[in-house]
Amino acid sequence: MDIISTIIPLTIIIIIFFFIVRVATVILKLTGLDENTARFQAISAFTGTGFTTREAELVLDDPIRRKTVTVLMILGKVGIVSVIAGLFLSFGKNSIFSDLGKALILIIIILALYKLTTLGTFSRTINRFIENRIVARGLIKQKTLEELFSLPRGYGIAKFIVTKESKEKGLTIQEAGFISKNILVLCIERKNNIIPFPHADDKLKEGDSLLCYGLISNIKSYEPKK
Repeated sequence: MDIISTIIPLTIIIIIFFFIVRVATVILKLTGLDENTARFQAISAFTGTGFTTREAELVLDDPIRRKTVTVLMILGKVGIVSVIAGLFLSFGKNSIFSDLGKALILIIIILALYKLTTLGTFSRTINRFIENRIVARGLIKQKTLEELFSLPRGYGIAKFIVTKESKEKGLTIQEAGFISKNILVLCIERKNNIIPFPHADDKLKEGDSLLCYGLISNIKSYEPKK
């Protein structure tokens, strides 16, 4: 009974931490970051580790990212203090074997949670649920276009995301007008797959992330009108 009363509160705190980081990952992804970068940024901000100059610039570039990372940093500090306090109050009261048993159970729970949250199907389902709730409540509008790299004479590389409302959804690259506007689609990121140098007759699907090269003004013409 002592083990259960010790482990359950810590488990609840850890689950809440996992959920906070997951929500932050989705928010950062909606601002235009790819999923891996968004996850890394969220974990780095929450734990207070892993930041580099380039990653800091990515965060400072967008007000929603700055606010999200600031909240994560604050919650991270509170969370670490809560866990340390919980461990301090839970361990050392009984025999060393009892404490080892608690530690082993806690490690198993953390590993199980990590394994569960990294499962492809489960992870996508949770992300989609969180994303739909955030967008439906109007808390944040998905950023569908992000300029990544600028070149002379107005050319550059940008990322364009096909959303549910995008008129390009269901059209081929040619039908969507990329070719006529001299926009080269370098690759399509679709779920966990990368389609390099897609063909003109490849159809675009909701959730596709297109890496495009061309005149930034032409690429920005695909950004939804506000």
